[in-house]
Amino acid sequence: MTAMAHDRAPVRGDRTEPAHRRGRSTVLQQHRDAVSRVIRAMRDRLDEPWTLSRLAQVAYLSPFHFSRVFRLVTGTPPGRFLSALRMAEARRLVVSSRMNVTDICTTVGYSSLGTFTTQFTEQVGVGPGRLRRLDAAHGDRPLEHVVAAGTEPAEEDAPPGGVVTGTVHTPAEDARLVLLGLFPTPLAQGLPVACTSVTGDGPFAVTGVPEGTWHLLACAHPEAVTVGEVLAGVRDPDVWVGVADAPVVVRPGRTTGPLAVRLAPARPIDPPILTGLPVLPLAARP
Repeated sequence: MTAMAHDRAPVRGDRTEPAHRRGRSTVLQQHRDAVSRVIRAMRDRLDEPWTLSRLAQVAYLSPFHFSRVFRLVTGTPPGRFLSALRMAEARRLVVSSRMNVTDICTTVGYSSLGTFTTQFTEQVGVGPGRLRRLDAAHGDRPLEHVVAAGTEPAEEDAPPGGVVTGTVHTPAEDARLVLLGLFPTPLAQGLPVACTSVTGDGPFAVTGVPEGTWHLLACAHPEAVTVGEVLAGVRDPDVWVGVADAPVVVRPGRTTGPLAVRLAPARPIDPPILTGLPVLPLAARP
């Protein structure tokens, strides 16, 4: 459709917008509202034994329809989103409180300490004890002092791998540090297989990427943020998040890209970022 075909793009609620588009926009907004309502309920009562049926009741949808709608809106199944919320709260408590791990386990809805510890390590990237030690050692340091722009946590003996290139687009002219990582799933969980960082808008290159299909995720915190705040995952309306439009297929010795990663302020329906992105793999080295 060319600019000559229409003097201006149709806007929501405008009479020039076709009725079927207005109806579709209304349905999408209703879906977002339903999912937002469910996520608020999850956050408020993490310790409850949520089932798909109970979550669907909060959304006023059938379980089957709710599962599809939730994944459409968030990109993640409801069970995995709930698990991510629980681990995000657990991570915050590990870093910012003196609670013991057993109490944290029950607070976020787990009855088995072993299951909790295993999932925490898988999703956050390090165990609860190691995370506390990292915070004690690095928590007060400014993020930019620990993660310099253009660094990658590649192991010394790691194979060359592939390269992923692209451009970061930020929502404002702000020279904050942008952290980018490649993950097996659309959730920023565990350690990235490769990562890098850049300052503000501009090109990036992630090197040493293993062969496979990965999801490129990015986030940017305010300039004054500390390592401890990143490790705790404190939700800040000023945090920006972004993801590449499609999974990235990487082959050894080849360059994939260029990709566009557009950052925007984090929304309540965005899954929590459980990893510290480059912070954990860089700071976790002995």
